[in-house]
Amino acid sequence: MAVANLALVSLVDVRAAPRATPVAACRTRGCTVPGSLECAYVDSRGHACGTRWCPRHLQRIGAAGYCRRHASTVAALGGKADDPRALPAVDYRGASLVSWICAEGHAPLQEAVLAGLRPGEVVFQERSVNVARVAGGQRRWKQGWRIGTQAGITGKVLIGVDESDDSLVFLQVDERVVATGVPPWVTRRLANQRVSPEVDQADRAKFYGFLVDHIRVALAARG
Repeated sequence: MAVANLALVSLVDVRAAPRATPVAACRTRGCTVPGSLECAYVDSRGHACGTRWCPRHLQRIGAAGYCRRHASTVAALGGKADDPRALPAVDYRGASLVSWICAEGHAPLQEAVLAGLRPGEVVFQERSVNVARVAGGQRRWKQGWRIGTQAGITGKVLIGVDESDDSLVFLQVDERVVATGVPPWVTRRLANQRVSPEVDQADRAKFYGFLVDHIRVALAARG
């Protein structure tokens, strides 16, 4: 009887042993390495990204690792990413889009701002994306240039994207939105379209020219 009991105990242990769950491959296209690491991004509403990546394709910012999309969001916010209230929704691209425009279009945009300065004014460029509440209580992520004198701030030129639509870009001069538009590369991404590098470059130049023209007109109107 004792032998039978021992055999029964052994059988129960084997059946109860947990089975290892296979780890899915890294989310990077073409990568077959197991996605052993999870993106650390959690938005202001507590929703986690949850995507998994291999050590090579998870991007490190400080001690945390992120997927490419959320690494760009955290990098755009800089130190403000430490405040959960500043973090956009998991599927929101607006904060990183603002940062991209201010970086890629930096030269022509800043030149337009400098050309519109009045005597005694200087420009202070913002180094990261800020978040603020706008009409209706929604958030707007924005970045740009502050204009001022020794007496204080006299104007501002900001690129912004609202929480309600992460494809529509606002150009704000002082307290007024003077132009809006969807960048051509965003339009193509939404339509799943591809163009040659030459066409892409030309479209980007037109978009930044559109912003530059409105900056010049709006700053000239200040007198």
